[in-house]
Amino acid sequence: MSISEQESVATLELLVAIARADGVIEPAEREALELAFTDAVLPAGTTLATLLEAPYDVDAILARITSREARERAFEAAFGLAKADGNCAASEQAILDRARTAWEINDEKVGLLDRLVSEARDTVLPSNIQAITDPVARAAAIKEDVLKYAILTAVLGAFPLPGVALITDFAVVGLQVKLVRDIGQYYGHTIDAHAAKSLFASVGVGIGARMALSNVAKFVPGFGSAVGASTAFAATWAVGRLGVAYFENDGKLDVDLLKKAFTDAQKEGKDAYKANKETVDARAEANKDAIAALATERKEGLITEEQYQERLAKLL
Repeated sequence: MSISEQESVATLELLVAIARADGVIEPAEREALELAFTDAVLPAGTTLATLLEAPYDVDAILARITSREARERAFEAAFGLAKADGNCAASEQAILDRARTAWEINDEKVGLLDRLVSEARDTVLPSNIQAITDPVARAAAIKEDVLKYAILTAVLGAFPLPGVALITDFAVVGLQVKLVRDIGQYYGHTIDAHAAKSLFASVGVGIGARMALSNVAKFVPGFGSAVGASTAFAATWAVGRLGVAYFENDGKLDVDLLKKAFTDAQKEGKDAYKANKETVDARAEANKDAIAALATERKEGLITEEQYQERLAKLL
């Protein structure tokens, strides 16, 4: 599906309006956005600075998104951004309500999104990793897993298909949470999904912010898939490094040092993506039909979120 440049810019503005609806965009979120758009060419006259800082008239933004396809894509992205962290602020909900009314989004669509978001938010595959006491062997095993998960999430991040993007975005988040739990078990620590997500929040980049990066990238014609893949890869790479830094220091590392480790690792992850791009592209091409089919089954409620994630992991 192709959307006009006007609609793509308006959608970017809508997502940013929601991201800062309950205040301002945090410095860590701004840094993450800047990293995501390092190699991106935005539509003429649009910069990341103007997107983040311009005053917005939400009703005027909604009026500029006119096609049914673009409206459905924009609403899905906005809904996922607002609801992903499980704490949708009243100001965020107000924007969703205005979009729903203006675009005549029906109850069935909202109910579907509610189900997908709530189930994905609460589902993380179990980890069954044996602790490794030898530091060299442990580091090698973790390095292998981080690369595997980074490639997997990059493949998922490359899919901006209607009705599929939101589902794959949540799968990326779930796999990143599982990676942190896996790393903890390599060190002999068992943490639950809530604790893993809290670790993300401690460095200033929660689930909603990372999904915003993916959704924003996918709406810019010409580079959405490429940026979606590289952003997912770099974020997963950084999550892996964050997990190592955290468990290597028995969870006692200063928050500022954790933030620096995450930021530095995202930049390192961008370079690692370039080195592994051919592998990502090959796997994406080989599995695109199967990934779309799985997402359709998930959307229609034929499989659970856990079954979906399990089958994705085996597929890739």
